[in-house]
Amino acid sequence: MIHKHHHHRKKSLRTQITKQLRPWHRSLGVISALFILLMALTGMLINHSNHLSIDSAHVEQKWLLDYYGITPPNQINIYQTSPLKLASSDNLIWIDNRLTVEADSSIKGMLSLGRMLIAVDSNNLYLLSKEGELLEKQDAATGLPRGIQAIGYDEQVWLKASDGTYLADDDLIEWEQTQTLAPIAWSKPLVEVSVVNEREMIALQARSSHLTWERVLLDIHSGRFFGSLGPWFMDLVALALIIMSISGIYIWQQQKPKKLRKRK
Repeated sequence: MIHKHHHHRKKSLRTQITKQLRPWHRSLGVISALFILLMALTGMLINHSNHLSIDSAHVEQKWLLDYYGITPPNQINIYQTSPLKLASSDNLIWIDNRLTVEADSSIKGMLSLGRMLIAVDSNNLYLLSKEGELLEKQDAATGLPRGIQAIGYDEQVWLKASDGTYLADDDLIEWEQTQTLAPIAWSKPLVEVSVVNEREMIALQARSSHLTWERVLLDIHSGRFFGSLGPWFMDLVALALIIMSISGIYIWQQQKPKKLRKRK
C-alpha cells in the first residue's frame, strides 16, 4: 500500500510538472519560432550575399539611414549637368550619379577638359577619365602648389592657391606661379533652382554609400540592429530555445506509452 501511495504521489507530481511546462513550452516555441525564422532568412541571405549582390547594394531608405545616424554631406556642389553630370559631396567625386573617387579633403572645383576631367581639393589634383577612372593624382611631391582654393580654365588650366595663382603647362605637369592678365573663369558650382533635385539625389547617394544591405542583415542576424541590448536579447532567445528543448524532451518522456518506457 505504501509503495502504491508513493508511486501515485510521484506520478501526480510528474503530471503537475508536465501541465506547468506545456504552456511555457508552447509560448516559448511561438516566440522563438519567429526569431529562428528571422535568423534563418538573414543567415541564408548573408551566405549568398555575393551572388545576390547584397554586399554591393546600398541602402536608399531614408528612415534606415537615419536609424544608423548617417547624416547628409555638409556641402554638395553640382558643377555641370551635361553632357556629363559633375558633382561633389564633401570629399566625394560623382560622375553621372556614380561615386568615382574619394578625395583626401573637400573638393574645391571640377573641370571637364577634352577627354579628361579634373578635380582639386586643398592639396591634390585628380585627373579622371570620363568613365570615372582615376588616371593620375598630383600633390606637392610632383610640384603642385599647396592650399588650393579654386581651379579655372582660360585656354590653359589655372590654380588659385593661398600664395597666388599658378599656370599649368600643356601636359599639366609643371606649375608656374604667375599673375593673371585677364579674368579667369574659375570653376564654381551651379546655383540654378533646376539643380535642387540633383543636389537631393547626390545627398541621398552620398549617405547611401556608407551603408550596404549586407551590413544591415549582419546587424539583424547578430542582434546589433536592435541597439546595445540587441545581442543580449538574442542570447535570451538562445536560452529560450535551450529551455524549450529540455522541456520538450521531458514532456515527450512523460507522454510515452508505458510499454516503451518498460522496454528501457
